[in-house]
Amino acid sequence: MSFKDLKDKLYYYIVEKNSFIKRDYEGYVNNNLQEHHRNRIKSWLLLIKLNFYYRILRKNEPYFKPVKSKNIKLPYLDGPESEVSKRQPVLLFARELLKYDVVSFDIFDTLILRPFAKPSDLFMIVGNKLGCTQYAKIRIDAEKEARKIAYKKKGSYEVNIFDIYEIVENRTGINKEYGVKVELETEIELCFANPYMERIYKILIGQGKDIIAVSDMYIPQDMMLQILKKCGYKDLQKVYVSCDYNCSKRDGGLYKIVKNDIGNKSLVHIGDNYISDVKSAEDNGIKSNYYKNVNEIGNPFRADGMSDLVGSAYSGIVNAHLHNGIKQYNPYYEYGFIYGGLYVLGFCNWIYKKAKKENVDKIIFLARDGDIYKNVFKLLNKDNIPNEYLFWSRISNIKYTLELNRNEFLTRMVYHKALSVFPVTISDLLKSLSLEKLEENLTEYDLTADTVITKDNVTIIENFFTNNWDMLLSTYEKQNELVYDLLIRSIIGNAKRIAVIDVGWVGSGPLGLKYLIEKKLGLDCKVYCWLAASTSADTKHNINELMNEDIEAYIFSRMKNRNLYDVHTYTNKGTNNIYFELFTQAKYPSFSGINDYGDYTFDIPEVENYYIIDEIHKGIYDFCSKYISLFSKNQYLYNISGYDAYLPYRMIIRNLKFIKKYFSEISFARGICGSVDNQRIETIGDILRNVNI
Repeated sequence: MSFKDLKDKLYYYIVEKNSFIKRDYEGYVNNNLQEHHRNRIKSWLLLIKLNFYYRILRKNEPYFKPVKSKNIKLPYLDGPESEVSKRQPVLLFARELLKYDVVSFDIFDTLILRPFAKPSDLFMIVGNKLGCTQYAKIRIDAEKEARKIAYKKKGSYEVNIFDIYEIVENRTGINKEYGVKVELETEIELCFANPYMERIYKILIGQGKDIIAVSDMYIPQDMMLQILKKCGYKDLQKVYVSCDYNCSKRDGGLYKIVKNDIGNKSLVHIGDNYISDVKSAEDNGIKSNYYKNVNEIGNPFRADGMSDLVGSAYSGIVNAHLHNGIKQYNPYYEYGFIYGGLYVLGFCNWIYKKAKKENVDKIIFLARDGDIYKNVFKLLNKDNIPNEYLFWSRISNIKYTLELNRNEFLTRMVYHKALSVFPVTISDLLKSLSLEKLEENLTEYDLTADTVITKDNVTIIENFFTNNWDMLLSTYEKQNELVYDLLIRSIIGNAKRIAVIDVGWVGSGPLGLKYLIEKKLGLDCKVYCWLAASTSADTKHNINELMNEDIEAYIFSRMKNRNLYDVHTYTNKGTNNIYFELFTQAKYPSFSGINDYGDYTFDIPEVENYYIIDEIHKGIYDFCSKYISLFSKNQYLYNISGYDAYLPYRMIIRNLKFIKKYFSEISFARGICGSVDNQRIETIGDILRNVNI
């Protein structure tokens, strides 16, 4: 391989997967290769380094461990992030304002919020409506140029939106009037009232206070009033906008005009820009009250590496919700809202679009992870694609597909029990599988019902089951027929194409149903198996199913977003599945199967988790509702890539301090027969201690 080929291959890999190596690598390449290796020592060091990286790339597991750096970006880990804001309670804030005759508010980022991390990101939406590529940059540059021209002409940087669009028209050919109309419509669509300031505003109005708004902005008063009215601010006495007066809050001129208008009345101003709304106000003899910008508070804790538009929308919504000051939330709600909401929304929209593309007649959400998926899917399902919730689980899947994969049964039901931190007897196992009648055959293998399953006797116990396999199959004959009728046929109905949805990881549940429907029962129904993500301890476990698309993953698999797969699989000692599944737990026990009388059977309910689960789901649902509502007229923003969807979660697992602090007591019933007497409770804290985290 030539050096150039090596450089190109490395550059692709580095750009796609490892920005920290990219910075180091590009520093050498740009300085040395372009200067024709003027410094031979550095050139040789470069070649050695590239050779080292290349050898890493040649390994079967091309995975780079995260950099241990003091500068790595982390979320807020010490508690609920909303506690960082430390706003005054609304009533106390309003009470302080009541002593003034006139209350003045800044508009954007104070009275009104946008669903973006930066105000200029709204121009990406405007550009899409105008059909203009690179529009955001054109619009930003046009405003800068307009202000320079204004300063030369009149000694002031103040411009209005029409001045800006004259330059936009010259550069793009977009009609000035039309461009202004589209931008104003977009502002009206996306701006929303700050809940904190809206409450204060209503209190002041109720007390008969004079309220004005003062803004440094290029949107003139008549247009500004339309935006304010849409957001519920209809009773403002007057609105002062810098572009109408050719002076600003920052230079003090606008405050002088306001003071002249109100005469001897006392005045207080509230705003988010410390220079314009606090310092300049006080320099002009006006009392001020600083309301720190929600994005300034929240952006340091937002996930890095997201695509520009989705990343800005996600960050803007989270920042506005957590840091407006109206309420402080608990850590469980915030775990769902901040780290799970974008993923669940993105996955549900992915399901919806794939279902439309594949002409799916019905969508089946599997228990228990499908509970929150189904609820969020309702928000997106404008075509009313039929969907059902199906009780299914790993153990029921194993019991009712025994003939499909004997190895799966032996691995999960015998080998995994031998590795359990809690002792499991053969009697426990047989009861859980409704196979008590096999106990009489144990003596042939020098086993008893009280024998504990261990690594030393795994082979013997596996032989016991293998030699009694026909009896296993016959035991489930009646249950199988009930499952086929009560679960499968009744839910499928007349559907010819169904999609089965699960969180992950290997896809055994959806694949088991696919086998039963398409092959065992021979129904005229095609089954799609769609997972949130796919990973497995055995890297070859489901590679065929992924490659032939029997299963498809939204976020990652060994074939998709491989860097995310590596992070998820190989960091935190393989425990990341646990924290990810916290998003999709449900408030009822795991399904065990159907007994011979047709009754559904369940494991022991983990009721101690239900409050936490409920709060996580509230957070997820609230995020999804807000996102969907805010972008209902720009629905292409629902197309959230699996990569973007995972990055908030990647952020929280960079350091497990938050997880350990708030989720260590989440418990899992590790008994295997649904009996209270046989239950063993294991917590996330136990799991972390067992792997020395």
